[in-house]
Amino acid sequence: MSLQNAINFISKVDSDSDFRKSCYAYKSQTDLLNSLIDMQMGFTPNEIEDAFNVLELKCQTYEQAGRVKEVKAWFRLFG
Repeated sequence: MSLQNAINFISKVDSDSDFRKSCYAYKSQTDLLNSLIDMQMGFTPNEIEDAFNVLELKCQTYEQAGRVKEVKAWFRLFG
Protein backbone atom coordinates (compact mmCIF):
# COMPACT_ATOMS: atom_id res chain seq x y z
CA MET A 1 0.00 0.00 0.00
CA SER A 2 1.16 3.56 0.23
CA LEU A 3 1.63 6.40 2.65
CA GLN A 4 1.38 8.77 -0.31
CA ASN A 5 -2.02 7.29 -1.21
CA ALA A 6 -3.18 8.01 2.33
CA ILE A 7 -1.95 11.60 2.09
CA ASN A 8 -3.67 11.99 -1.28
CA PHE A 9 -6.88 10.55 0.16
CA ILE A 10 -6.87 13.02 3.06
CA SER A 11 -6.30 15.90 0.66
CA LYS A 12 -9.07 14.72 -1.65
CA VAL A 13 -11.55 14.29 1.21
CA ASP A 14 -10.70 17.81 2.38
CA SER A 15 -10.92 19.50 -1.02
CA ASP A 16 -13.47 17.47 -3.04
CA SER A 17 -16.95 17.52 -1.53
CA ASP A 18 -18.32 15.11 -4.17
CA PHE A 19 -15.64 12.56 -3.33
CA ARG A 20 -16.26 13.00 0.41
CA LYS A 21 -20.00 12.49 -0.12
CA SER A 22 -19.34 9.33 -2.12
CA CYS A 23 -17.33 7.99 0.84
CA TYR A 24 -20.40 8.42 3.08
CA ALA A 25 -22.04 5.52 1.22
CA TYR A 26 -19.72 2.97 2.84
CA LYS A 27 -21.00 1.31 5.98
CA SER A 28 -17.58 0.50 7.43
CA GLN A 29 -13.96 1.50 7.26
CA THR A 30 -13.17 -1.91 5.77
CA ASP A 31 -15.63 -1.33 2.92
CA LEU A 32 -14.14 2.09 2.25
CA LEU A 33 -10.56 0.79 2.33
CA ASN A 34 -11.43 -2.08 -0.03
CA SER A 35 -13.04 0.34 -2.45
CA LEU A 36 -9.98 2.59 -2.34
CA ILE A 37 -7.80 -0.39 -3.26
CA ASP A 38 -10.00 -0.92 -6.32
CA MET A 39 -9.49 2.78 -7.21
CA GLN A 40 -5.69 2.37 -6.96
CA MET A 41 -5.73 4.57 -3.83
CA GLY A 42 -5.17 1.81 -1.28
CA PHE A 43 -3.49 2.24 2.07
CA THR A 44 -3.44 0.48 5.42
CA PRO A 45 -4.89 1.77 8.70
CA ASN A 46 -1.32 2.32 9.93
CA GLU A 47 -0.46 4.34 6.83
CA ILE A 48 -3.45 6.66 7.27
CA GLU A 49 -2.45 7.29 10.89
CA ASP A 50 1.09 8.06 9.75
CA ALA A 51 -0.31 10.36 7.05
CA PHE A 52 -2.39 12.28 9.59
CA ASN A 53 0.72 12.69 11.77
CA VAL A 54 2.84 13.87 8.84
CA LEU A 55 0.21 16.37 7.72
CA GLU A 56 -0.33 17.69 11.24
CA LEU A 57 3.42 18.31 11.57
CA LYS A 58 3.50 20.19 8.26
CA CYS A 59 0.68 22.56 9.22
CA GLN A 60 1.73 26.17 9.49
CA THR A 61 -1.54 27.56 10.83
CA TYR A 62 -4.19 26.54 13.31
CA GLU A 63 -6.70 26.51 10.43
CA GLN A 64 -4.66 23.93 8.51
CA ALA A 65 -4.27 21.79 11.61
CA GLY A 66 -7.99 22.05 12.28
CA ARG A 67 -8.83 20.81 8.80
CA VAL A 68 -6.54 17.80 9.17
CA LYS A 69 -8.08 17.01 12.55
CA GLU A 70 -11.60 17.26 11.07
CA VAL A 71 -10.77 14.73 8.37
CA LYS A 72 -9.10 12.52 10.99
CA ALA A 73 -12.24 12.61 13.19
CA TRP A 74 -14.45 11.94 10.15
CA PHE A 75 -12.31 8.95 9.10
CA ARG A 76 -12.32 7.49 12.60
CA LEU A 77 -16.14 7.49 12.61
CA PHE A 78 -15.88 4.57 10.17
CA GLY A 79 -13.73 2.61 12.62
